[in-house]
Amino acid sequence: MLSFYDCDIAAVGSGTGWPVPRDASELLPVMDRYGIAKALVYDRGATEAGVFDDFDGVLKLCAGSPRLTPTVPAAPPATGEGPSPDELVGIILAKHIGGVRIWPKLHNFNFNAKVFGKLFERLERHRIPVFYQSMAMSDHPWEHKSDWEGIRDAATAFPDLPLVVVYTGMLEGRKLMPTLESCPNVLMDLTHATYQMVEFVTERLGAGRLVLASHYPVYDPGLQTNWIAYSGIDAAAKQAIAFDNVARLVEDIK
Repeated sequence: MLSFYDCDIAAVGSGTGWPVPRDASELLPVMDRYGIAKALVYDRGATEAGVFDDFDGVLKLCAGSPRLTPTVPAAPPATGEGPSPDELVGIILAKHIGGVRIWPKLHNFNFNAKVFGKLFERLERHRIPVFYQSMAMSDHPWEHKSDWEGIRDAATAFPDLPLVVVYTGMLEGRKLMPTLESCPNVLMDLTHATYQMVEFVTERLGAGRLVLASHYPVYDPGLQTNWIAYSGIDAAAKQAIAFDNVARLVEDIK
């Protein structure tokens, strides 16, 4: 039976009414229900409010269980809204944070190598993954539109920086496949999955390019776990997508 490593669970709080888990005791039963063994977690309330300098909520929640790893949001370094790139990396390493989340659409900024260069240079040095989130807050998957040109620009400029596109979006296949093919350091979640998309990507590029992101509580985790569990790929590929790829991103931070 598959177990999962989820790279996108919201928790701590919400100012817009989402029923996010407030602590580990509320989150772990949800994870158990869907076979999610481990998860990367972010503070939904801080994300909604555009807070880039206070990580206490998610750090406290994740301290409640070794199954939970915190992730933190970041804005362009030039805005001065968060710690400096050196300070942020120091916090990430000291607090065992599993990655940085960037929401260009929600927080209204551009995403490319120039805008984030000072931060990405330091993240790349330590193999700290970046989770690019194309969603505003509650878009339908058909409305998720990633800045593929900006993603390719950043991925090309920083080839050792793991860049995970979250909320990849439906109807985006003709844009995402050239990105995956040309940028080996780019991974995708499964919100683009339709019909045999998981099989198609795995056959062409290998199972190492896909990750599980449940987007709980915005979506039911079963919507994403089923794409893996019932796909027509072999057991090793299922294991890679379900768990190993996210685990490796966290383990490779140095």
